[in-house]
Amino acid sequence: MISAQLRTKANDFLNSRKNANNLADIIQLFEAETENFTSVLLAIEVIFTELLKRGDLVQVVVPLKPADQSPEAQYKKWLNECYETALTHALQCVKKGKITSRLQALVTLCKLMQAEGNYPLEPMNGFCFPSVRLKNIFNVLLDSEIPMSAPITRFQEFTEYRDLQQFGLKVLTTLAYRKSPTHVFIQNYLELLDKLLALEIPTEVKKAKGKEDDKEDKVLCSSNGKQFQFSPVSCKRYANRCWGFACQWSLCEDPKTHRRALMLLVERLMGLLNKPQLATDMLCDSLDAGGPISMLGLQGVLELVRHHNISYPDIYDRLYAMFEPEMFATRYKKRLMHMADIFLSSTHLPESLVAAFAKRISRLALVASPDDARSLLQIVANLLLRHPALKRMICSEDSPAIMSNDPYVMEETGASRSRALGSSLWEVRALCRHWAPEVTSAATRVLASHDARESPLSLAPPEDNEQFEAELKKRFKTIEINFIRPDGMCIPSGDRLMTYWDLTA
Repeated sequence: MISAQLRTKANDFLNSRKNANNLADIIQLFEAETENFTSVLLAIEVIFTELLKRGDLVQVVVPLKPADQSPEAQYKKWLNECYETALTHALQCVKKGKITSRLQALVTLCKLMQAEGNYPLEPMNGFCFPSVRLKNIFNVLLDSEIPMSAPITRFQEFTEYRDLQQFGLKVLTTLAYRKSPTHVFIQNYLELLDKLLALEIPTEVKKAKGKEDDKEDKVLCSSNGKQFQFSPVSCKRYANRCWGFACQWSLCEDPKTHRRALMLLVERLMGLLNKPQLATDMLCDSLDAGGPISMLGLQGVLELVRHHNISYPDIYDRLYAMFEPEMFATRYKKRLMHMADIFLSSTHLPESLVAAFAKRISRLALVASPDDARSLLQIVANLLLRHPALKRMICSEDSPAIMSNDPYVMEETGASRSRALGSSLWEVRALCRHWAPEVTSAATRVLASHDARESPLSLAPPEDNEQFEAELKKRFKTIEINFIRPDGMCIPSGDRLMTYWDLTA
């Protein structure tokens, strides 16, 4: 909130030109030795937003004529100088001070950029977007000695506008060329590119649909009602150029940078690249890195195999080797399970390969948490539904819960050499006695899946809206707060409160 003193000064300045010195006093506060400039930034935002709406910053320049030296022209020139000075100080505030002040500086810059786009400083005939202001913001977010994750995350609320997305990608291409950037620059660059691509760019297939299905895109700058023409082709071209610059850097040296680049590639860029096959080397090298990086690389390889006819040798052995107890400590375990279910969805896979996966996943379910065990058992159930020949691996009810002489070799990383066909799914029978009811019911469904005629269930993560609606539909038991049911407003008998405390009004 703006402090009372600054609010009064700002209102006095906007109401009368006699108080013009108030603006200079407010800008002078940026030079104070403090780490919190929030109130000053809010005052600057209010003042210059109103000045832009009034048109007080518009300077009309007539070619081949001397500059206007009237008092009105001199006043507008002074206002423009104050405007540029305030923007310079706001850009500096993004890099220093408290985090709340830095975030407010970024929001102030974006809102002033929006106001300048709606009310340009010069008379314009068509659509106007202040790309210079956006370039200055990007320079601050990129050329920093510290990671700018918090400001870039806050900047995402403005990337939902189509005009800022298109011009932002265009501006980013002009700042991307660096011969040997630092790790901090690469991190900020990849994160900023990820935020610019958070709003999905429509493809040609979606454009062919009817106009009734298309939602109206939000625009940051309207420029006096002039409509912005969004170009998905231009955005796609800019995105390819931005990624082309990033590929020239050493993205795989730092694990954090490597993971960020893979996340950007597999979640945002894979569908926009003109030649996604060029990312094959990076994705294949990522499979050898191990850990979460291998899981992300596997997702990219899956995309290339499914949609771009790329063949990768021993892809199933790589996937098989990823199912280790260490996978439960990563944040991408659900993604790995979903990808494994997609990889194993074909009914033409060898029976020995499918049996090895079913056996390994069942063994991991013994040491997994109830939530992870339920997902793993669902994969096994899907395998049994797609491959009915594996029903011979299901133990009978009178078989022992633990098989003492199991021929299956858990330490073997190759699926074909694990000798899974000679074993049985005794792990699923053991999980029927699990302490968690959801695991018990999931194991029971696995044992009954070989006789069922239902379709396999998808392991795709639910959408945020679906998950929220599901939580709202849950019914919770009424929780008693008092262990003695109150009969009225008086204190229950036997209470010692009045013995040690004197309650007065």
